[in-house]
Amino acid sequence: MKEKIRDLQNLKGIGEVLSRRLIEAGYDTLAKIAAAEEKELERITGLNPQKAVSVLTQARKMALEAEQKRHTWSKEVNSR
Repeated sequence: MKEKIRDLQNLKGIGEVLSRRLIEAGYDTLAKIAAAEEKELERITGLNPQKAVSVLTQARKMALEAEQKRHTWSKEVNSR
């Protein structure tokens, strides 16, 4: 669990308390946060609408970057 908490703390504005709340709500990976709806995240105590948008945007960007690193085709697409 500590590793998951550290991973979520890579999101700006997410400390230990919010990372624990996210995990308790079922969002224990960046990918799960990236797939979430804004309204779902707003239900978590401490994630107001502005912070939910920020966290969602960051998670989606990080998930996309991780996916691109995993695939060789993305290097071809990005070099065009």
